[in-house]
Amino acid sequence: MNKNTKKTLKQVGLPVGIFLALSISFLLTVYFALFKPYFTRRTGEYNTLRHFVTEENIQKNINDSEWFYSQKPEEITIQSFDGLKLVAYNLPAKNAKGTWLLIHGHQSGPLLEYASIAKFLYESGYNVVLPYQRSHGKSEGKYITYGIKERFDVRDWITKVNEIYGKENLLYIEGISMGCASVLMSLSFELPSNIKSIVADCGFTSPYDIIWKFARKDRNLPLVRLVMKAGNFMANAFADFDFEEYDTFRGMKKNTIPILFIHGTNDSLVPIEMTIANFQYCSSEKSLYLVEGAPHAISYIIDEEGYHKHLVDFCGLK
Repeated sequence: MNKNTKKTLKQVGLPVGIFLALSISFLLTVYFALFKPYFTRRTGEYNTLRHFVTEENIQKNINDSEWFYSQKPEEITIQSFDGLKLVAYNLPAKNAKGTWLLIHGHQSGPLLEYASIAKFLYESGYNVVLPYQRSHGKSEGKYITYGIKERFDVRDWITKVNEIYGKENLLYIEGISMGCASVLMSLSFELPSNIKSIVADCGFTSPYDIIWKFARKDRNLPLVRLVMKAGNFMANAFADFDFEEYDTFRGMKKNTIPILFIHGTNDSLVPIEMTIANFQYCSSEKSLYLVEGAPHAISYIIDEEGYHKHLVDFCGLK
C-alpha cells in the first residue's frame, strides 16, 4: 500500500469514525433516556404524590386499597398469547348483578387507579376483576407495548371472566389511560355478547401519537423525528412491536358496544383531544363526560359523585 493510499484511507476513515461514534452515542441516548424508562418494567408503581396531587387524595387511595385487601380477594391467572403468566385480583360479590373488568394504565397498578372505583362497584353489588397488565406488578413481562400486545390480554381476561362467572353474566369493562387504549384496541376481536358497556377514561389514540406528544411537546427533544425512528427501531428490535402497528380507531372500526368516554380538562399527560378524537370516531352508542379541573387518571376522585352518576346512568347499573 503506497503513501497516497494510506493518506486517503485516513482522510476517509476519520469522518466515518466520527459518524459511527455520534450514531452510537445517539442510539445509546435514546435507549437510556426514552426507551428504557418508558418501555420496560418498573420495580414499583407510580409515586402516589405525583399521581394523586394532594395528601387528601393519597389518603383516600390508601384507605380504599386497605379496604380492598381486607375483603381477601383471590388471585387468578391466565397465560398470554406469547406465554406470559398474567395475574389479576378477583373479588366476587354475593348475588352479583354483573362483573366489572378494570384495566389500569402505564407503569401503574390496579389498586393505584381503581381502589375507589372497585369499592363503589363492589358495594353496588358487582364482582370486580383487576388485572396487573403485562410487565407490571405481579404479571410477567419485560416490555410495555402501549396497547399493541395488551389488547390481546384484554381479550383473554374477558374469556377468563366468562369462564368464572358464565356467559350469561353481564360484563362491563373500564380502562384508564393505556388501559383505556388497550380496551379500545381490543374491540376489533370477536368479543362475547354479554359485554354490556365500556368506560374509556383518558385514553390515547395510538403508541405513535402519545410518544410523539411526549417527545415533541413535553420534552421538546431535538431531532424529534429521528428520535422517533430510533425509538421505533428499538421497539421492534427489543419488544417486537411497532409504534404505528395499531390504534384505537382500527379497534373501534366495527364496534357496536356502547362506550362512555371520560377525560379531565387539566390532563397534561394525555391530551383531551385524543379522547375527543376517539369519541368522534366511535359509531356505537356513546357519551362524553369531561371532568372540569381533573388531572390525568383521577377524574373519579376529583368528581366522585359525578363519576358514579355517569357510570350508573350510562351503564344502566341498578
